[in-house]
Amino acid sequence: MVEVSVKERAIAENYDAFEAMLPLLLEDHEGQYALLRDRDVVAFYSLASEAHLTGKEQFPDNRFSVQQVERKAIDLGFYSYARYRRVA
Repeated sequence: MVEVSVKERAIAENYDAFEAMLPLLLEDHEGQYALLRDRDVVAFYSLASEAHLTGKEQFPDNRFSVQQVERKAIDLGFYSYARYRRVA
């Protein structure tokens, strides 16, 4: 059995919460990047790099994730560790 780290678990939980919130987020934040922590959106940013840098500064334990608010799946590579679970 593969053990999941605290960071990986937090990212997966953030992703699940993001997916549940997505319909509402699309109304006002489509195209923006959401910084997530503890299954909640902390803030929205125009650039993924801004969201990531803010996450690194505010959460040195790295238990945050960045997701783009989009109707279709977009691979954010480095910025999104949970994106692989999304299906279009």
